Amino acid sequence: MARTPKSQAASSRLVCGIVRSGVALLAASGALVAGAGVAAAANPGPDALPITVVTVKTEDAFDQAEALTQSLRKVVRDADGWSLGEGDYSLEYLTVKMKCAEPIDAACETRIADVIKADRFIWTVVKLDGTNVVGEVHMFVRGKGTNRAELKYSANLTEPQDDALLRVAREALATVTGGAPKGAVRIKAGGIAGQVFIDGEAVGALPAEGAEFQLESGKPHRIVVKAPGKSDAETTATVKPSATEEVNITLVDAPTDTSIDGRMIGGFVSIGLGVAAGAVGLWAALDVNSIRNDPDFDAYRAIFPPNLNACDQAKDGVKSPGLGAIDPERIADMCDRAGSREIIQAVTFPVAAVAIGVGAYLLGTSNLAGGDSESTARVTLVPLLGPDTQALALVGTY
Repeated sequence: MARTPKSQAASSRLVCGIVRSGVALLAASGALVAGAGVAAAANPGPDALPITVVTVKTEDAFDQAEALTQSLRKVVRDADGWSLGEGDYSLEYLTVKMKCAEPIDAACETRIADVIKADRFIWTVVKLDGTNVVGEVHMFVRGKGTNRAELKYSANLTEPQDDALLRVAREALATVTGGAPKGAVRIKAGGIAGQVFIDGEAVGALPAEGAEFQLESGKPHRIVVKAPGKSDAETTATVKPSATEEVNITLVDAPTDTSIDGRMIGGFVSIGLGVAAGAVGLWAALDVNSIRNDPDFDAYRAIFPPNLNACDQAKDGVKSPGLGAIDPERIADMCDRAGSREIIQAVTFPVAAVAIGVGAYLLGTSNLAGGDSESTARVTLVPLLGPDTQALALVGTY
């Protein structure tokens, strides 16, 4: 039977693909035997989900396709939460064998996954576009469909270990996988409700029955639980892909604050100083009042008209007829004493008022009053003086 040009071209591409795959397998086998500088792939298991990387398909960029295949396999092997699946399969060979349509569709991807026995695999098609390589990286996940990432990079990147090519492969892998596979952690705190912080970020409330949170797998995460009246509890957990890690945290009562309340002490001291200053002012006021009510002083003052100051007259030694028994010098001493007492009053009463007001504020904002500054009482010291009254009144506003 004569072959059509299309079937001949397909057969040629198939043969080339098989030859390239065979050469790659021989090279890989030699490297394993030599054991020089080649890292072994991570073993698939509960800590790492396997991804099979199928040899890149191309019609004109053979060196670039081979280098990209090896770079993709390396970055999968090194990625957190992923491992390199077993097998070295050629996309060229698989698409011909599966009689896949061009471009490859979902039905073909499913058949390929069945043949290579993989739940996840990466397949790539590239071509030359001037001095660049262009194409797409696809990742098929059974039951979830396919993600893709576009490629465009310099055609001179033909070495698998080239940092620039590894960066291209790493970015493509991050796009099609979305990062490390997710796991879950279920946190319980012994029936206590609180707030959960993971890696320093608030992630949500913790009900009394516990809660579940999604995390990147393969690396440790710092978990902190906070609850009212309890000391913060902290632990570390590393989740596995597609699994749930159980974490039980014990919260203990927060220690009682036994520190000295400086506001309360300062409040009592300030009120004490205010009372002392008020007492001195009251003593001075009583002394002034006793001088003013002294019979001799009152009689001496009565002999002078309103425009003359009796104290000035006494200091000048002025005597008046009929008052020989009253010594002007004694009256002058009484005037001096009254003057000094009035100065004491002028100083001590304001000091007392301020000190008692400050003390009341400090007590009102201390632990004694619950620390609520909005409800602080305001206290003012008011002297009550008169011929028959000598007292201090504390007037408070609440």
